[in-house]
Amino acid sequence: MSRSDYIYGRRNIREILERYLDQGSELPFQELWLTPGAKKELQDILSEIGNKIKIQEASPGKLDRMLPGVNHQGVLASRILLHTGDKKSFDEHLETCKGPILVLDRIQDPGNLGNILRTAECFGVETVLIPERDSSGITPVVEKVASGALAYLNVFRVGNLVQILEKLQKRNFWVVSTSDRGEEDWAKVPPWEELVILMGNEGEGLKRILMEKSDFTVRIPLHGHISSLNVTVATGIVLDRLKNRPR
Repeated sequence: MSRSDYIYGRRNIREILERYLDQGSELPFQELWLTPGAKKELQDILSEIGNKIKIQEASPGKLDRMLPGVNHQGVLASRILLHTGDKKSFDEHLETCKGPILVLDRIQDPGNLGNILRTAECFGVETVLIPERDSSGITPVVEKVASGALAYLNVFRVGNLVQILEKLQKRNFWVVSTSDRGEEDWAKVPPWEELVILMGNEGEGLKRILMEKSDFTVRIPLHGHISSLNVTVATGIVLDRLKNRPR
């Protein structure tokens, strides 16, 4: 099997199992390998799962051979489902989803994507869109870094972000982007639940055509000598400012 066939990491697996118990969601794996130490740490939730999954003890060496070069933390699960959906499933999801919707333009580093997903979930975002091309997919590294956030997020890979934005605007969502030339007053941006929030590529930012589709362009005020932020940090600042504004 390749790395993409596995889910791993103690916190990641715990979050998935907790969501299954709380919401009855479908488990993305049926078989779990654990070292004795990991099994002891997860024993409370494994006892609640019962016989829903096959649990096997394994030595750290065996897990290293199954997934070389990865810090699996003594727990591996063989994947049977993906966390992502396509355009068709997003259209169905759109009928009932609530905002904000986070749109990530060409986030190529799996570590950045995982941290953004973790941050988004912490702020209560439920829906994330990423393009099919020029973007990291939901890899095991993304899952590990996201620390269980994918158990609570709906992530969709879509082909044409411009068309998606137009569709969302017709459904009364407002598109917000950030730029060092943004002049909009943060306080004048519509309510959190009505927003589509755009965040751009690590080096180049948002594509111009996506900026042109924005209803509001805001600027993160910076006070130091360096004029740019890591995209993960910028996403956290934007989500905090938009969610926690005085109204």
